[in-house]
Amino acid sequence: MKRRDFLKIAGTGAAGLAVGGLSSYLWSQSRISSLESQLKRAHVPLALEDSLNIFNWTYYLNKNRINKWADDLGIALAYDTYESGETLMGELEAAYPGATGYDICVMTDGDVPYAIEQGYFEPLDLDKIPNFELVPNDFKDPEYDPENQYTIIYSYGTTGIGWNSDEVSPAIKKWADVFDTTPGGILDRYKGKVTMMPEVTEILAAALFNLGLDANSCEEDDLEAAKNALIAQKPYLATYAGTEEFMMGLQTGDFLISHGWNGDIGGIVYESSETDVLLEKILPNIKYTVAEEGGIAWYDNFAIPMGAPHPEAAHAFIDFMLRPEIAAINTMSVKYPFPTGRDYVPKALREDPLIFTPPELLAKLTRTRTFTAEERTRREAIWTAVRAA
Repeated sequence: MKRRDFLKIAGTGAAGLAVGGLSSYLWSQSRISSLESQLKRAHVPLALEDSLNIFNWTYYLNKNRINKWADDLGIALAYDTYESGETLMGELEAAYPGATGYDICVMTDGDVPYAIEQGYFEPLDLDKIPNFELVPNDFKDPEYDPENQYTIIYSYGTTGIGWNSDEVSPAIKKWADVFDTTPGGILDRYKGKVTMMPEVTEILAAALFNLGLDANSCEEDDLEAAKNALIAQKPYLATYAGTEEFMMGLQTGDFLISHGWNGDIGGIVYESSETDVLLEKILPNIKYTVAEEGGIAWYDNFAIPMGAPHPEAAHAFIDFMLRPEIAAINTMSVKYPFPTGRDYVPKALREDPLIFTPPELLAKLTRTRTFTAEERTRREAIWTAVRAA
């Protein structure tokens, strides 16, 4: 895909920005310097280790900036990714009571209380994360981790449906549009061009919302109904697509309707990259719908796994990522919202509900609850049965 005018990350300056095209989005060095001066606060001196191992969701930050941060501090950085919460939880469970080898992980809110109860996280020392002060109050002291003892907000958003308005008609408005197998319906007309996510919590939530049931249900009858709905839907799908696959498919037209997260759909509508700051809207025909029957609002969080080999560097990394100019760079790169940077991104992004979900919408949506080990096993068995069907 052609890359036109953009702002590119460079290795110079406090925020590493070299100003390119798009005059309406000019970022002057004076503004960056001013922001830097605001961040001069009493950091606790840290004797940082010389390595840091990170485990994060795919396509979720500007890698140039974290590499430069690590290089500046003489830290050898290892960065691994995953595409489902089950993968992260599996790593933590397999290692317990030992260490995973990771220093930072990013966990979605619903899994946090279970991980804390199981002893998978180190307590955070907020004195070593002074930029926590800059986190908006709405994202502090969450129900799933009171007083932020173990986690700090990373990003947040919704789960919905991305679709190509040039090819799909009528507009996608509800989960029924991608579950109704009636001949001539949307699912039938776009057979082989529809994808669903392979993440257990998300795909079961979609099926349960479609049935008018509790998205967090673990009742046997509800899960059986969800299983049957997913099995009925399966022949119409192109595949169960993870982030990179459905993003590419929506861009190329191989997929026309994809179950996904808002930031990933934003990363299609706007030019996006894990290395560059790209601000141009290039595919306005790709739309995003939070279904009428309901949707998931999720909150991803930094945590330090138990036994992390480099805890001081981990605290320093979290503090770095909370800096407003770094949070803004991450949003402008991958199109996910990072709360401390909201006021520092261009107005077009700041006011786009696809990127920064309006608080009133978040309040209407469902947050994934914490499941017991038995409930997790029960739900995973349903997904295994769907995949095997």
